[in-house]
Amino acid sequence: MHVRVDPDWNILGMSVGSRRFSTSTARKDGQLVPWLAVDGPLSYTPENPPDRDYFFHYNWVLPDIFNPEVNRRRHYYFGVCHRGYAKEPLAFWQTAREDKTQPVILRLGKFDKTDVTAPIAIYPFDRGIFGSFFMFIQHGSYQWVNVEEQWLLEEGMVVLHRGVQKARKFKMWQPAESFREDPTWLRYLKTQAQVLSDATVSFNSIHDRAKRFETSHINDRSWLTDDLARKNGLDIDKNRSAKKLWGTVHQSYSLVKWVAERKFGPNHVTCKTPIDNIRLTTFFAG
Repeated sequence: MHVRVDPDWNILGMSVGSRRFSTSTARKDGQLVPWLAVDGPLSYTPENPPDRDYFFHYNWVLPDIFNPEVNRRRHYYFGVCHRGYAKEPLAFWQTAREDKTQPVILRLGKFDKTDVTAPIAIYPFDRGIFGSFFMFIQHGSYQWVNVEEQWLLEEGMVVLHRGVQKARKFKMWQPAESFREDPTWLRYLKTQAQVLSDATVSFNSIHDRAKRFETSHINDRSWLTDDLARKNGLDIDKNRSAKKLWGTVHQSYSLVKWVAERKFGPNHVTCKTPIDNIRLTTFFAG
């Protein structure tokens, strides 16, 4: 089931004319890149960085990630409201321009009849007196994490944390192996493949059910993945298995422990998952 999203596919219900550059992330061999695009000006990587900051202005290169009421003539570096708030990713790309960075992990995503994996790139990031970090990159979203927080990368795993408020146990629905033959699973895979095949859709999808002050200028609370799932025949409203699956995959985790410890009640859990099994919210989302 090789699903490819055309760069001009109007999945968001917006004017396709607002796109200046392709944001398709699907290669011809069916693999998915973690960059903004597989071809064209937005296909830049840390090994081949842009020579100027123009392509970090998401208001110009990814206009469809913003709330329609936002003035897109204003500069939004990586989607953040003020350049000063983007000092870490800007510093990272300056290091890349100086040819001083190589990936710790670089995983291309893929999709086939039984599975979908997410693309992700992880680079070392020295923050001087603040210590050594990893910079996580995925479809225009960034997170930097202290190396001490992620001690399982060499094993191909990331450590995740989740608050459980006052609960004594953390429960997560696990489908039976036979579920992979179910039409519900195949419709779910199709939906995820479409989301990951376009950087604009991918970026919007990870904010589509959140409402924060920090993200009020982008397309948060759009529920676009719900709409896409329904178009693909995934009954997330009435089908019990589809509802459980959909709810499970939309749970949020943190890459750092303090968030779960301090922000979400007295109890929290720590777990691990394969590197290519995570989606990144961008750094200013909190």
